[in-house]
Amino acid sequence: MRSDFLIRSQLLREGGVHATMCGPPVPDAAAVDARPARLLKDAQGGVMPGQFAQLVVDETIFHLVPQRRRSDPVQPDLQFSETVCQLTDDVRTKIQASFRKVLTSYGREIVEEAEVKSALPDCVHAYLTQQRDLVDVSADIAHLLWDSQKGSSPAGLLLVAAARLAGRRALLIVKLEQEGGLRAQDVVVNGLRTFDMRYFADLLMTEHNKVYKAALFSVDGIADMDLLEGWAADKQLSGNMARFWLQAFLGCRQKQDPQLLTQGFHDAAIDWVDNHVSDSERSVRYLMALMVELRSNGRTLDPTAFAAHHLDLHDQDGFLEYLGSHSVPTTVFDKDVTRIATRLSELRLGFENGIFIVAPVKAVREAVDVVDHPDGTSTVTVRGKINSTRSHASRRKQETAQPSDDDASEADPAQ
Repeated sequence: MRSDFLIRSQLLREGGVHATMCGPPVPDAAAVDARPARLLKDAQGGVMPGQFAQLVVDETIFHLVPQRRRSDPVQPDLQFSETVCQLTDDVRTKIQASFRKVLTSYGREIVEEAEVKSALPDCVHAYLTQQRDLVDVSADIAHLLWDSQKGSSPAGLLLVAAARLAGRRALLIVKLEQEGGLRAQDVVVNGLRTFDMRYFADLLMTEHNKVYKAALFSVDGIADMDLLEGWAADKQLSGNMARFWLQAFLGCRQKQDPQLLTQGFHDAAIDWVDNHVSDSERSVRYLMALMVELRSNGRTLDPTAFAAHHLDLHDQDGFLEYLGSHSVPTTVFDKDVTRIATRLSELRLGFENGIFIVAPVKAVREAVDVVDHPDGTSTVTVRGKINSTRSHASRRKQETAQPSDDDASEADPAQ
C-alpha cells in the first residue's frame, strides 16, 4: 500500500525543526529558485569553513521509512511524499547550517564500490545527469534504504534534497530520527504571567539528535568511465559509518585508507619538525604532542585542531601547508595506527656528535629537560637513577671489526 503525504516544516525558537503532514501545496517555483548564495552562513551568522560552506539546499522531499523487523508478520508501509516540502527561509537556513556542520565534522570521501550490489549509485547518476527528477528518484532511494536496513535500525525520515555545491548540481541524502520535546512559551493568564508547556513528538535536527546520517554527491563526482564519488557522514558513530549505510545502502567505500592516512600524517609531521623547527625545546614538545595524540583513544584525527592546540601560533599555517603538500588532509579523518604502532612507544633525540637518547614517551615528559643555547647547542638533562650500563650495537651499522695481523700476533702468546 502506498501512503502519500506532504511535510510542512517550521523552525521552533528552541532550534529544532517541527515537521507536520498536510495537504497538497501550491508550488512556488520562483520562491524556490531565488535562493542566492547569501545563505552561506550558519544559524549564528558565522561562515562555515571548507568546501561545504558552499552547499545550498534548493528543494527537499521527505519519506517516512519505518523500522523493519523481520519477525513482524506484516511489514509496515513506507509513507511517501508526493511533492517537495514547503521550506520557509528560516527553516532553509537552519537545515543548511546543520548539513554543512555535519559534513564538515564527520564527512568522509567515498567512492562507489563496484562489487557491492546497490542500485543507489545508478539513482544518483540519473538525477545528477538530469535523467530523473527529485520526486521520482527519491521514492526509489527510500525503497533502497528500507531494503538495506536491519531490524535494529530505528524508524526515521529520509530527506532527499536538490542541492548545489559551489554552484554545481548535487544530491543530498539524509536519514533523520524524530524526537520528542517540550516547549515553554511565556503567556499571560487572568492577568498573571506564566509559561505554557507544549509537547512536540516530531522534532527534527535538534542539538542532541543521535541518529544522523548523510551523503552528498555532486555532478563533479562523475567522470568518464569512472566510479561515482562523494561524501558520507555518520554523526552517530563520529565518522565511523555504519556498514549498512556505507555499503549496503550507498554501495560505496571510503576513498582513502585510514591506516595510510594516519601513517602519512605521522611521517609528514615528523619530517616537518625535523626540517622546519630549529628550536630543540619546541621540537621535543611538538613530537611529544604528536605521540600523545596518536596514542590516545580517540577514533579520529583532526590535523587543524592538533595544530591549534599544540603548536605555537606562528608555526600553525606552515605545518598545515606542509601536510597539504604531502597529500595529507587537514580535515578530520579516521585514525588507525596499525602501520605505525611500534613507532609510538619511544622518542629518539639525535645530536650532531653522534650521541642518541632513546626513551619511553612518558619518561621524556616526566624526566627530560631540553635547554637551547645561543650558539645553537642544547643541554639535555635526564633526571633519574642509573641502574645499568652496557655496550650497544647500532641496528643500522653493525660492523664486525676483524682483527689485523698485528693485533692477532699480539693477542697470541704462542708467537
